[in-house]
Amino acid sequence: SHHFTAVVFSAMKRRVNTLASSTAKKSRHWREEEEDAGPSDGAGAPLPDSDEEKPPPPQAPASSGPSGVGAPNPVVWLEIQVADRSRGRLHFELFQDLAPKASESFRQLCLGHRADSKTLSYAETAVDVVYAGRYLTAGDIDASLPFDGVESSCNLKHAKAGLLTMPFGASFYDPRFQITLGPVKELDGKQLIFGQLLGTPGCSLHPLHWVEVMGTPNGTPREEIVIKACGECSAEECQVLLGAMVMAAQVDRTPESQVDRFGRTGHIHGELEDAVTHENLTQVLELTEDLLGHLEWACKKNMGSERDRRAGLFEAQLKSLTKALKKVEFKAGDIKGYENRLALDAKSQLGRAKDLEESLVRVY
Repeated sequence: SHHFTAVVFSAMKRRVNTLASSTAKKSRHWREEEEDAGPSDGAGAPLPDSDEEKPPPPQAPASSGPSGVGAPNPVVWLEIQVADRSRGRLHFELFQDLAPKASESFRQLCLGHRADSKTLSYAETAVDVVYAGRYLTAGDIDASLPFDGVESSCNLKHAKAGLLTMPFGASFYDPRFQITLGPVKELDGKQLIFGQLLGTPGCSLHPLHWVEVMGTPNGTPREEIVIKACGECSAEECQVLLGAMVMAAQVDRTPESQVDRFGRTGHIHGELEDAVTHENLTQVLELTEDLLGHLEWACKKNMGSERDRRAGLFEAQLKSLTKALKKVEFKAGDIKGYENRLALDAKSQLGRAKDLEESLVRVY
């Protein structure tokens, strides 16, 4: 759209100029993540289609990609709708340089692939599994897909949130995929990483936060999450989302370590507290109100045999929510004084969160 093009071009100069310094900073972050990542709040969640008896497949050589001249990696987008409300787009770089078969099949399904007089696409498919802090699963297309199986080896590790991943290839193509919501070391050696989440210029609160708060102990989202539309970005949009320097390096097939690759995305998905800015206070309060209302309802409900497990998830969600609300209250008060509407809304929600915390202690 004209609006998006204007936004991305205005961000282009800033993106290129800051790429070198941001890469160094983020490289350190992901190196620490690889060494120190421990179990997350959702550590009890099962792995997607895991097979504990299956030995890890043979690993490819240590090079980061094919040699010779190539093309920049493509960038695709998924338009996310949560509970019948649009929450924005997720943009992903596809690792065409490392996993060309998986990347091309995914790109085709984002564009819409014509087969047997109908269009096969991720559009109008559901995100049907969400484990907060772990991963989500989506892409269940009820059709026979004319694609080859994907690659059967991967050097990259599931060391951060925002990675596109799917099980190693068989003789057929399975369109279902996962997006990590945190480090998931258990998937290393079992699944192929073929893309990663990018920052979105002009995005106030990233849509992935809305998706993650819909997670439940059994993985079934508490509200319907749908990929309403999908597609591929233009060359101009890719230049902003990836950066001109990165695209040039990809054309030349410049070797790239995992640390550098993961550290140059322009977006790090993490705790909601870290996403709070002066510009998105209203959106964050909308999300926390939704989550708080759900937790209040769930706390009153009879939990049965799932009581202890659900209590653990509720405590983690409540802790994250409380931290975000304290930051909202501070930032709102810092702008207009602590009697403005946003600060008062945050204070009110914090009071409810404290009451809920006391209720959890009594119930569990």
